[in-house]
Order: sequence, then C-alpha cells, then structure tokens
Amino acid sequence: MKCSSKRRCKLNLGLSAIFIMGLLGLVIVLFQDRLIYYPYRYAPLVWQHLPLNFEPLRYRTSQGDQVSFYRRPVSGGEPLRIWLICNGQGNYALEWPDLLPNVGDKDAGFILLDYPGYGFCEGSCTPSRILAASEGAVESLRIKLGLPADQFAARLGVFGYSLGTAPALQYAAKHPVRRVVVAAPFTSLVDMGNAMFFWPCGQLIWQRFDNMARLAEISHQNPRPSVLILHGDHDADIPVAMSEKLAAPYPGWVKRNVVAGADHETVLLDALRMLGKL
Repeated sequence: MKCSSKRRCKLNLGLSAIFIMGLLGLVIVLFQDRLIYYPYRYAPLVWQHLPLNFEPLRYRTSQGDQVSFYRRPVSGGEPLRIWLICNGQGNYALEWPDLLPNVGDKDAGFILLDYPGYGFCEGSCTPSRILAASEGAVESLRIKLGLPADQFAARLGVFGYSLGTAPALQYAAKHPVRRVVVAAPFTSLVDMGNAMFFWPCGQLIWQRFDNMARLAEISHQNPRPSVLILHGDHDADIPVAMSEKLAAPYPGWVKRNVVAGADHETVLLDALRMLGKL
C-alpha cells in the first residue's frame, strides 16, 4: 500500500521499528532462561554405562537433589591436582570422557559439574543456584577424599568454557583456588546481550553473570590464584575483544593467550592441553 506522503512512510517505519524493538525486549525479559541455558536430561539407563573411573557426587541445594561426577586420576592414586570443570551453554558433565584425555595429566582428578536442571539434577538455573551447585560438588569431593579444606584448596583449580567461564569465576571469587583457566570468556551477559542484538537489549538481562566484576574480586585475594585466559582469534560467538578487556586491567597477573586459527569450539581443545602443563 502506497503512503500518501514521505512523512507518513517515515512514521509507519518508525512505529514498526518501535514495535519490533518492544517485541524483542519482551522476548528477552520473558524467555531469557531459554536463551541462556539448554538443559539436557540423562535417561535412567545412563547409570549402567558410566565410565569405570567415574563416580557420582551427590548433594542437595535449594533446588533439590543434585548429581555431578568425579573422574578419578588415570594413575589410580590420590589426585595431586583437582579441576572443577564448568560447562558451556549446551554442554553437560558426561560429554567430558572423550575430551579429558587431551589434558594428559595422569595425576589430575576432575569435578564434572552439572548445573541445576541438567543431567540428573533437579531444579533450574540462576547464577546463585549454579554457585550453590558448584560449592556442593566441591565439598562433596573434599569429604570423599578426606582432605582438610586448606589442603584441598591447594590442589583445586577451576576451568570454565564459554558460558562456563562465569560459574568458574564466581566460584573462584568466593573460595580459595590455586589456578583459574577460562576459555572463550565474555565480559558480562549484559555486554553479550548488547553485542548479539543492540543496545539497550543487554540491560534487560537479569541473569547478571559479570566476569569483569568477579575477576576484580579475585584480584583482591591474598594470595591470588594464577589466571589464564584463552581465546580463539576466529571466535564468531564471543568477541575476542571481550577477553582483551578482561585481562587489560591486570598486566603481569592475568595471562592472555589468543590462539591463532582457533574458533569458539576448537579453542576448547587448546585450553584442555594447557591444563596438563599447569
């Protein structure tokens, strides 16, 4: 249909743009859980097919019964190094058996965290609920190993990939750890919302994962854990400039490695290989 004037056309276009922006904002507000998390539930028969060196870690949070997994060291002995593994957006604990051999550390044990609502875990996700789940998984393993808190913390490192960089950093901001390694990190979900859509869409996100703030909190710890950031220079999902912004305030403490030729997915393998060298 033809407009009677250019002014009327511009008015219609403006109203259409406002409508689309409002609709997008409503979707972000009402459905952001589905945009951020992709819960995957295990079938009951999974219990019959667990790898031999895996054992469940059971604990409770406000979300109900939670189950994560512990991968024992390949050496068969007590773990000399322990890594809390925080999954990316659509990942889950039992995806790791095929990936962990890339670490190449026979004396390392791994806490493979499933978030609330994932795997065999009850409930649903928020940043605080994921923090409680990570705390429960770590404490469950500490008790299982019979280690005092200080000795356990001296062996503990956190590793986060993509979305999992936020749970890793928020755990390290609250509890002593020896090492922090994050691959393909973002600055905050607010910044990601603005980058994926347009400003001010990010301001509508109430799931306030803020890696800049958590890293700042970690910087005040004494002693501070070592921090390594890896980011692929071909990452099309999370801008590599975000990891640069994370590391910039902390020269000499936070180490940043931009992996040439790596994208959002392949940088994970580079990061796992790096764990075995730490």
